[in-house]
Amino acid sequence: MLKLGLIQPNFQTGPKHLNSFYLPYTLGCLWSYVSQYSDITDNFEIDGWIFDRPDLKTAVDKFVNCDVVFASMYIWNTQYCYRLLSLLKQKNPDLIVVAGGPQIPWRDKNFFLEHPYIDTVVINEGEQAALHILRAIKDKESLPRTLQFDRLKELEELPSPYLTGVFDDLIAEYPDIEWVPTLETDRGCPFKCTFCDWGSATGSKMHKLNMDRIKSEINWFADNNMPYLSMTTSNFGAFKQRDKEITSIIVECNKRTGMPSAISTSYGKNNADTVFEISKMLLDAGIQTGAAISFQSTTPEVLRNIKRDNMKINRVSEVTEKAKAFNMPVLTELIMGLPGETYDTWVDSVCEVFANKIINLDIFYLQLIENAPMNISDTDTYGLKSFKAYDYLFETSSEIKQELSRGTAEIVNVIRSTSTMNEEELYNVSEFSWIAVGCHCYGLTTHISDYLYDKKGITYREFYLGLLDYFKQDQDLRSWIADYHNNYESWKATGYTNNKIGRFNVKSGWQAINSFMPVVQFHNHLSKIIKLIIAYLERYDLDEEVIQDYENIVPLYVKQFGSYLTTPQTLNLKSDLLDHKSIIAFDRYNHFPENLQDHIDYMYFARRRNWYLNVIEKR
Repeated sequence: MLKLGLIQPNFQTGPKHLNSFYLPYTLGCLWSYVSQYSDITDNFEIDGWIFDRPDLKTAVDKFVNCDVVFASMYIWNTQYCYRLLSLLKQKNPDLIVVAGGPQIPWRDKNFFLEHPYIDTVVINEGEQAALHILRAIKDKESLPRTLQFDRLKELEELPSPYLTGVFDDLIAEYPDIEWVPTLETDRGCPFKCTFCDWGSATGSKMHKLNMDRIKSEINWFADNNMPYLSMTTSNFGAFKQRDKEITSIIVECNKRTGMPSAISTSYGKNNADTVFEISKMLLDAGIQTGAAISFQSTTPEVLRNIKRDNMKINRVSEVTEKAKAFNMPVLTELIMGLPGETYDTWVDSVCEVFANKIINLDIFYLQLIENAPMNISDTDTYGLKSFKAYDYLFETSSEIKQELSRGTAEIVNVIRSTSTMNEEELYNVSEFSWIAVGCHCYGLTTHISDYLYDKKGITYREFYLGLLDYFKQDQDLRSWIADYHNNYESWKATGYTNNKIGRFNVKSGWQAINSFMPVVQFHNHLSKIIKLIIAYLERYDLDEEVIQDYENIVPLYVKQFGSYLTTPQTLNLKSDLLDHKSIIAFDRYNHFPENLQDHIDYMYFARRRNWYLNVIEKR
């Protein structure tokens, strides 16, 4: 019997204390597919899995006696896989190494010269290739350097790795892990967003998996106590009735078991009504807090450059009007540094999001992904310069140094400058976003900036640019902003963060953009910042009652460590700040971490669920 090792490493996901890891779904799919055939199961058996990132000696010892290994390579595990596969080949020259996944630069003519330990690379979908490779090995036939099959069109009969028991032994071996399953409902993406390798990798046609399988898998997740569900669909809501039915199954499982309690997915780009219907079902079940619709930019030229100008979701005001009809909050994201964006257009994009009353805004730096069209053909066109970040996925600098010394630190190519934003301008964009998102989205200035915009005609642009300048006049805030700048420059220079912002340790580059409120809470400075903002508001000559209401609302709205709303709080209002006479405030999840670090971890990892904001109901 030939031994097969399955390698799909990943980092722990979410707050550390959860001990949460993704099940290695991709390789599970390959094995469940090939094990339909007796000539495979009569000749091959799984010898072991890698789903996390064990030290290399442990990993080598685990697989050194294998006959074949499959490695599934993504942006979060490529360097680890390269190093591990190289060491395995050194220890066992007869080992057959097969690699696949979207991160492999298979177009590079020097790839096999740089990675001679890899025997075969699989391009795109892997099921048919895996079957071909194992049969060739069984029959002692030679393997091609690269192997690519046409996409599977008939997915109805694909076996499920969950339902066929592929993961049963793995789960039993690690009973203390909170496993994260992947739900695949269809394959393909009809869009060609240039920053993404999804559409270019899968082609335009979307193919569906079997509904009976999907229903059984969701129930399997719930029955196996898996609270977080990751969906792979590129446009959930594209198939209206079918996707609503899938949502109903998720909701029914939640009612029956409490699982899943949260999901992540990519929603349809041209199906706003269906997306809102689905999101409302999930909102009512307490699984999501709003409709996640990713704008990425609101600048027309940028949308043309990245091939998103034909999407209905680009009409932000129309989308938010539909959301109001469904009484549905909108969650969105913007990508910083897209081709054609300038400092001014970026500020306008952020402020347009605020003007449409979207408070859950996630901001990401543009990443130049290996096989994305932007990285393949647009870098010269738009003058895209990047730096290598090693901490986008790995979040403690001491361990990053160890990873660098071992050659396993993962690389994310993060935007440094473009033809329309030099390095200084891109930093200024980051600094503005840090303050604007930290204040508006995290509850410090949400209501007062809305009031000024709606009642006084003060634009968000004027308000937040003025607030940033005002903060720089305060000694503490000026120091924090200087720390933020030093942190940013150090990140570009070294690839990881090794600085603190106001003595608060920012663990990774992506976390820095969301760190303003964590820094505030680390110092227990909420009252100080509120007073500073009140002093800034003097320029607008507001009624004293408005200021008093603002000062009283913010501590109820912001979820503060040590000041949790364990019982609802009522506040009578004196002004028209919220156009109501009173409010009631209560904790959104009745979740009260016992230490500050756990609290801050949830501020980062549960930000898409508005964990850091209490609920304010107008009465």
